[in-house]
Amino acid sequence: MTAVGTRESKSDNSGGHFSELLKVEGKLALRTPIGIGTGIGLPLILLIVFGLIGDVQGGTVGNTGLTIIDLWVPTIMVIGFIGISISALPITIVRYREIGWLRRISTTPEPPSRLLAAQLVINLIFALATILIVIFGSELIFGASLTVGIPYFVLSIILSIAEIFSLGLVVAALVPSLTAVQGITGGLFFLLLFLSGLWVQPAQVGGVLATIMYYSPAGAAVQALLYSVFNSPPPYTAIVTMIAYTVIFAFIAIRYFRWE
Repeated sequence: MTAVGTRESKSDNSGGHFSELLKVEGKLALRTPIGIGTGIGLPLILLIVFGLIGDVQGGTVGNTGLTIIDLWVPTIMVIGFIGISISALPITIVRYREIGWLRRISTTPEPPSRLLAAQLVINLIFALATILIVIFGSELIFGASLTVGIPYFVLSIILSIAEIFSLGLVVAALVPSLTAVQGITGGLFFLLLFLSGLWVQPAQVGGVLATIMYYSPAGAAVQALLYSVFNSPPPYTAIVTMIAYTVIFAFIAIRYFRWE
């Protein structure tokens, strides 16, 4: 066999191995559906709750010209990303490390990095499902008046997912045990929900707390998405903030990630 043929054979085998790995990880994700529950189920519940509140109250919020569901669509999407990347991703990876699966797969011809890649692909699929449910559900069922600017929206989505998923990988890299990661991710999950503006908007609290909320990972993502779903360029401060978080979180995750 020629060198070219050998390389092509290895490439074909690698693709086949990864697709099989993806299928296995997908089945496991469906059997322990924490990602589906927090990343898709919770946003769906929030969409229904805020949609019904908006229908009951009617009209717009303050002088914004926007309804309740209009204002909360970005927050609901970001909460979905948080549920996937903070609740599901770190717990799965730390569990794999604790039972020795990360170490065992490193002794096989399959590079262990492909296991992480498969996890990321599955969670990105969950994130895409969340986006579609929230956007189309808010418009078709609850009459949200979104005018999504595709370039702005795509940029905001990419950066939102990149920074929040990177934060999840930081947790997976630094937390040593499944017991610890369950406690930490639980606290971090509710902290990010607060910072996203789920319970109170930054404009309502003002002062230092509002600044913290605006420049938190969740707050910056909500800001960018709020502008982009109404076809406006996101604030450059939100874009720069998300890029900075992504770089910092990715560096820490790569630097300190352990296979065993």
